[in-house]
Amino acid sequence: MFIKSLLTLSVAIAVSSAHANEYVIEKLAKPSSQHVSLTLDPAQDTFSGMTEISLEVLKPTKYIELNGVDYATQMVKLLGTKNCDLSTEMLKTGKVKFSCDEQIQPGKYTLKIDFTAPYNRQSVGLYKTLDQGVPYLFTQFEMSDARRAFPVFDEPSYKIPFQLTITAPSSQKVYANTPELKTTVNGDMTTHFFDKTPPIPSYLVAMAVGPFEEREVKDMPIPGRIITPQGKIHLGEYAAQAMPKVLAALEDYFGIPYVYKKLDSVAVPEFPFGAMENSGLVTYREDILLLDLATATRSKKQRNISIIAHELAHQWYGNLVTMKWWNDLWLNEAFASWMAAKITTQLNPEFESHLDLPQNNVMALDARLSTKPIRKPIKTEADIMDGLGLAYSKGSAVLAMVENWIDEEAFQQGIRAYLKEFSYKNAEAADLWQALGKASNKDVAGVLKSFIEQSSFPLVKVSQQGKMVTINQSRFTNAGVDAPAQLWNVPVAIKYGAGDQVKTASILLTKENQTIELEFEPEWIYPDQGALGYYRWVLDDKQFAALINKAADTLTVRERLALLSAADALLDAGVISAAHLMQTLETFISDKHPRVANTALAYLASQKRTFEDASNQHLWPEFIRKSITPAAKQYGLTAKIGEDAAISQLRTQVVSRLGFDGEDQSVINTAKAQARVYLNNPSKVDPYLASTYLNLAAFHGDKNLLDAYMNTFKTTKDPQVRTKMLAAMSYFGKPELQKAVLDYSLTDDVTASDMRTILSGQKYTPEREARLIKWVYTNYDSVAANLPPFALPNLPYYTTAGCDASSLKTTQAFFTDKISEVPGYARSLSKLAEGINTCIALKERELASINSFLKR
Repeated sequence: MFIKSLLTLSVAIAVSSAHANEYVIEKLAKPSSQHVSLTLDPAQDTFSGMTEISLEVLKPTKYIELNGVDYATQMVKLLGTKNCDLSTEMLKTGKVKFSCDEQIQPGKYTLKIDFTAPYNRQSVGLYKTLDQGVPYLFTQFEMSDARRAFPVFDEPSYKIPFQLTITAPSSQKVYANTPELKTTVNGDMTTHFFDKTPPIPSYLVAMAVGPFEEREVKDMPIPGRIITPQGKIHLGEYAAQAMPKVLAALEDYFGIPYVYKKLDSVAVPEFPFGAMENSGLVTYREDILLLDLATATRSKKQRNISIIAHELAHQWYGNLVTMKWWNDLWLNEAFASWMAAKITTQLNPEFESHLDLPQNNVMALDARLSTKPIRKPIKTEADIMDGLGLAYSKGSAVLAMVENWIDEEAFQQGIRAYLKEFSYKNAEAADLWQALGKASNKDVAGVLKSFIEQSSFPLVKVSQQGKMVTINQSRFTNAGVDAPAQLWNVPVAIKYGAGDQVKTASILLTKENQTIELEFEPEWIYPDQGALGYYRWVLDDKQFAALINKAADTLTVRERLALLSAADALLDAGVISAAHLMQTLETFISDKHPRVANTALAYLASQKRTFEDASNQHLWPEFIRKSITPAAKQYGLTAKIGEDAAISQLRTQVVSRLGFDGEDQSVINTAKAQARVYLNNPSKVDPYLASTYLNLAAFHGDKNLLDAYMNTFKTTKDPQVRTKMLAAMSYFGKPELQKAVLDYSLTDDVTASDMRTILSGQKYTPEREARLIKWVYTNYDSVAANLPPFALPNLPYYTTAGCDASSLKTTQAFFTDKISEVPGYARSLSKLAEGINTCIALKERELASINSFLKR
């Protein structure tokens, strides 16, 4: 759902050390299949079960280990040549030690366990949630939470068939990974017998119990359904239409038919991630899977298609072929993200998803010294979660760069060969590198290892003399940071032109400096043709000015977007001044493509968040209004029939900046009026502006508006409306209303997976941020208990004000004492310290430049 070192020996050492740690099951036994029988009633708070695991004991031992958290065993027997009643010891490392008085000899046995457990209430394991007051049961087992539901070898290398039998009240529908074979009724309870799965790891086992509604998905080679809580099935039409097309496109690309016997998709009202690729029973946050087509924006439709494509790509990459250990989870997620982008562009070119540049979202994080490589040793779930977002975006961007370098056909051939060789088995990153290298006859491993097993990325400096171009690489760092030197194997593609001529020169940069000769002396140079490189680049002032002058006519939209991101990064690196960046951004505010103008405005607004203080606070509103005026005049503040969705998305940025940063009273008044309209009939409000209007109205709203938001949040059956209400509540500005929202977040109405949404806007304005921080400290125990366990290490980010050394010091003092309880806090505090100190240094270095620019 989530580098190797340059020496092969280091890889072996890293992997073996990962498997030698106390969190990993001792290799005394291995399972061959598992049957799990559960009695589940959503109306209750606990459940019971029995499991039988066929296993082989590998060497003489008095104990074997499985994984387990929270459950209690009633009976444990090892059945075989000599039966043994086992004693149970649940360890703090997520393992359970089952011991026998006598030595167990190598051989085949059946481990039989009866157990009971509580339903989890933090969105992990087998968990219970309420929707419109009705209880439902769902599962989320990745990364290591199957062990909360039943005793299991809960590691990806144990890839075995599972068979589920679930007994539930006859009023409930029950789903699992495989088709139902038969049912038996006993009084008011029904037992559902499900088919055996192909070999899968435990994290892909899934089930759902509740009074669901369903609709058939037609035109697939296997049966499939959209499954929703009550009253929402009509919102599944868009996904039902899209899924067969996505599945067919993936089957065509991989050259292997979908291997599971069904494909059900479940809309989950409480879900901590976007979606989960459980084989045959894929789960989604309901506001992703379900859309009201009357109010759905293009971005919501794109998200729906993209995430469906991501999860279905996993059915081959991750499910059919599974990583050996969690250190390659990054590749699972990177590949699925890369594949989803390809499929979305192929099926829905009108979305312009090719203009999404995942690298731009994470390169600032990747540049920090505290950031680890995306392939790294893994012990605990906190290790897995550390940098998970980076793994998705950096990994998919690097794969796209390599595909562009070796060409699409060779990349596809390598993928097909890899999947064919390792079907139903486990593999690791090196196996894929070998397949891609063999298909392309290029050093794919050398390139990928340099990017995956090292953090950060290259800064590529291009210097030109006549037709000769010298390319230099060094590690990108923020200004003033002393980082160890690194080298990469970098596929560099230089686009250049003179007059009507435009050419590309490509080189694999493996040394610190290399020189190439161009076909002619260029008038301008763009060092990242196609914007596919995972590197930043720098030109001298004259070259950069020439590029900016020619950008509108010679660079693609994607390349112009990447140019803006590169310029923003060069400010962090100390290569350009803040004023120079602002001038560059202003150049693109009137770009002919609304997406470019939108991005330029967003980067301008981000400078306000960094540099605003008492010395310039009065200057920003006028500057924002002035910056936005060209786009506001060109496109207007209200939608026109038939306009491009990119214009609608730009208008969202314009209205938001005018209302929040520009303090435009007419926009604020419009937002208040439109929020009231939305509460009565969401379809009457521009869907692109609805969230902005709701947030802005909340910031200026009163208790009556908050009550209306809360009531709509609790009663709506539209997941999109529910999410908008949740996010908008986080913007109420008056102190007493902000506190009311924060206190409300700790009630049963707000689930664990909702917490991050209702906190999302709480840091808007320094005054509100200060109140949030105080509230978190005061209510720490309750807040910590309400967050999903994997999200808890991020809590220090909520208590630290940006660019504020004093706030950082307070956070460090508060959370350092809690590291023994939550080890992930140590990692967060380290990252926070680097981020805050970098921000402080940037502000000290460039504040005068910003103020000079604002006072022009």
